[in-house]
Amino acid sequence: MLLVVVGHVTLTNVFQDPDYPIVSAVERIIYSFHMPLFIFISGWLFYYTCLKKNKPYKEVMKAKFKRLGIPFLAFTVTTMGLKLLFAPYMKRIVDVHEIMNTFLFFSSNPLGEMWFIIVLLVLMSLYPIYKNMVQKSNSACILIVVSLIISLFPPPCDFFQLRRVAYMLPFFVMGILFCKYGWAERLFTFKFLFIFTCIFFCCNVFQFLPEKMNFIMPWAGIFFSLSLCGNSVRYVPGLFESFRDYTFQIFLMGIFFQMAIRFIFQRFPSDTLYGIFYLSSIVCGLYIPVIISRIVMRGPKILQNCIGL
Repeated sequence: MLLVVVGHVTLTNVFQDPDYPIVSAVERIIYSFHMPLFIFISGWLFYYTCLKKNKPYKEVMKAKFKRLGIPFLAFTVTTMGLKLLFAPYMKRIVDVHEIMNTFLFFSSNPLGEMWFIIVLLVLMSLYPIYKNMVQKSNSACILIVVSLIISLFPPPCDFFQLRRVAYMLPFFVMGILFCKYGWAERLFTFKFLFIFTCIFFCCNVFQFLPEKMNFIMPWAGIFFSLSLCGNSVRYVPGLFESFRDYTFQIFLMGIFFQMAIRFIFQRFPSDTLYGIFYLSSIVCGLYIPVIISRIVMRGPKILQNCIGL
């Protein structure tokens, strides 16, 4: 989630702005793997909370629609209202076409980040397939192969974010299998940390891979992250304690406060104050949603559901 927030700073509203090469490099590296990592973790937790406990399909989907569907609706409608209110400042206006794509085809959303929720719901709706296929190692291997084939040959439509679903499927499946078989724990040694750090830096910093081999980059980022966190937790287990219980709320709300800081910076641009605005965007993106969540937890249940608590 920290990577997501840092990736959303973009103060000049120009992704990988060449005028700020260090920030551009940070954005490029983050976007090479952070969403596959997010999906991988989601698959890991999906096994840990649902598949491992052998929960009924109806119970799983009811819980997921409540946890994901209600915030999706609440934040989509809120964003539409804000875009209509500040229409002169918006790059993409809300019209009938946008509303249809949002609520009928789920191929776009006024708040672009919401694609992630639709992708998660579609991936999780395949619960019975995962449940049957991960029982034996042979069928698990078949599941991996099929997910890779689907990723390489995605469906030719964007309904229900199916292209993104196809791309993310192998990461979700591998997250499930890493949790089931305990593979992640094997990476929690300094030897693997050194190996994956070298691979990660070679892939993302030195950019030595040919374009056809870019598929290695997200896996390098995932394994580097797993190994880094697995080794770090022994010494600093409370490293992300101040916000780690509110990652979904940060995902939902953080972007609004980062957009506000971006708006201010664009009205009063300053190279001297760039660093202060940059850090402020990260801090606000992380901690204002935490503060709001703690306040809302004392309020009505429906409001808690709207922000995924």
